[in-house]
Amino acid sequence: MVLGMFELRGAYGKRVVGVVGGKARVDDVDEFLRKLATIDKENRTTSQVFEASSIAGKEHLVHAARLALIAQATKKNFASSLHIELFCWVAAERQIARAFEKVGLHKGSKDLAILTLGDSRARVKQASVNIRRDLGIKRDDDVLDVTREKVSKLRKVFSIPKDELKIAPIQKLVLEQIALLTLEK
Repeated sequence: MVLGMFELRGAYGKRVVGVVGGKARVDDVDEFLRKLATIDKENRTTSQVFEASSIAGKEHLVHAARLALIAQATKKNFASSLHIELFCWVAAERQIARAFEKVGLHKGSKDLAILTLGDSRARVKQASVNIRRDLGIKRDDDVLDVTREKVSKLRKVFSIPKDELKIAPIQKLVLEQIALLTLEK
């Protein structure tokens, strides 16, 4: 079962977004991503796996996915593929290399945030099951929670001054940074 499944509608049509957290040791990032691409091809989905410590909850991923879909539908995308576009929006970063650095997997990654996009709940659910099974990911949705320890990492990743935390919670500040990308292009 997927932690959160959200149906999105817009200029891009209807899409289903699935978000799940998990734990696995990533020893070979390239091989991990090759397996992920195979699962996506089989299920006709688009999935991305992020370092969970850089994710401000499931809303962060859903918000970024919605804006990535809008950017592609309106030809205001940063990247030619939706896989890469998702990275840019999740990282609130136009530069692809910096986006990967901010939220991407690294050798030794353990806490993972998995985002899957598809045209139906059935496809998204099946892809999520296959991703966890084939990549040896043990489901743990708690890795998506924003803890006190995670706040300092998120502040660093998204360059959020400590004073801003007096105005709004870190989750809202991250969503705001993502939304600001729409003004940059």
